[in-house]
Amino acid sequence: MHALLLLRTSWRALRKHAIRSLLTILGIMIGIAAIIVTFSIGRGAELKIRSQILAMGEGALYIVPGNVIEKGASHGSRRARLTEADLEAIQQQSTRLVAFSRGHENLAEIQHGPQTVRERVIGSDANLAAISNYQVRLGTFFNDLQVENRVNVIVLGQDLAKKLFKNAYPINQTVLVDKTPFTVIGVLEHIDFYAGTNDPNTRAYIPFTVADKYIKREELTTGDLSFLVLKAADPEPGQTLRTVKRTLRLRHGIGQGESDDFTIFDQESIAAAAQEASRVLKFFGLIAASISLLVGGIGVMNIMLVSVKERTREIGVRLALGATQALVHNQFLVEAVTLCTFGGILGIILGIIAQHAVSELAGLPEVLELTPLLIALITTILIGIFFGYYPAYKASHLNPVDALVER
Repeated sequence: MHALLLLRTSWRALRKHAIRSLLTILGIMIGIAAIIVTFSIGRGAELKIRSQILAMGEGALYIVPGNVIEKGASHGSRRARLTEADLEAIQQQSTRLVAFSRGHENLAEIQHGPQTVRERVIGSDANLAAISNYQVRLGTFFNDLQVENRVNVIVLGQDLAKKLFKNAYPINQTVLVDKTPFTVIGVLEHIDFYAGTNDPNTRAYIPFTVADKYIKREELTTGDLSFLVLKAADPEPGQTLRTVKRTLRLRHGIGQGESDDFTIFDQESIAAAAQEASRVLKFFGLIAASISLLVGGIGVMNIMLVSVKERTREIGVRLALGATQALVHNQFLVEAVTLCTFGGILGIILGIIAQHAVSELAGLPEVLELTPLLIALITTILIGIFFGYYPAYKASHLNPVDALVER
């Protein structure tokens, strides 16, 4: 009953200055909302990337020239390269390969009628779609015969097809790739993608034999490849990955202790990168939230000190009538905790609305876990106790005589 009385008294005191109380807790509201959004968006991004990794297909290995993971990796006078000879060596050394694909990639101008875009064009063999789990929505992917005969055919990512053709039917239409005509034979199904700028939905795919002839590749020399895609028989291709890495290091003359001049991506490494990105996002989000909560806590302490000053005579009367220091202390402490908790509840509501909106805009799965909500609620209570302690202490230690004569 004593606790309920304290709560009722505190609530009445806060309602008396409702606008001031609301402005005071803005920092806490924003900080709590930031915690919820940070956890939810970080987790949602991680889940989406994981689902895309699973869609890559089990046992897939993606190899690109250059070390894109270790910043500042030095390879001496060597230039990072992947070649057809590298692929042949891998095939000889790796007994667990069931399929492979390779190709070239470069930016090109793609035109249809008045629509012109500059997007990445992938020159590959016919195996790329199957190994990468690309599904064809309209038409078909090019086949081995078209690759061998250097036929000018092209398959478009779904977003690229929409840019070029709007609502028109694209199959058997002609597009110009760096002024060279290609016949559209397929459009891919939309691929859920959330990993930077290499979006397969905006790419175009042509036979690599044609890409060698028509697509400008200033950064590559004859025989160079932009990527290799390997399919291992094992769902977890750890042994194949080690064999491929050892083979490429030997072929490229990389000594012990030197960094690789290539990068191999598999499901495990991409998942680890996704988790690391999620951790970094949460870390910086929590820093921003902490700053906002600190500012909010200081605001609560200041407003409670103002409240103590305004209610000095009230405090003096209560002390003179027999109220204990503990009772006065607890009343002001409960007021601070109530103020912060109310701000926390509003922050949770704001955070839930914000994370829903951000998830919708970013196309992320909506994740609302109980843990961040509990952390947010406990945090607001602790802020109220910490920043409300000094004003409560000051109120409870006022001299009743001095307080009664205060005007």
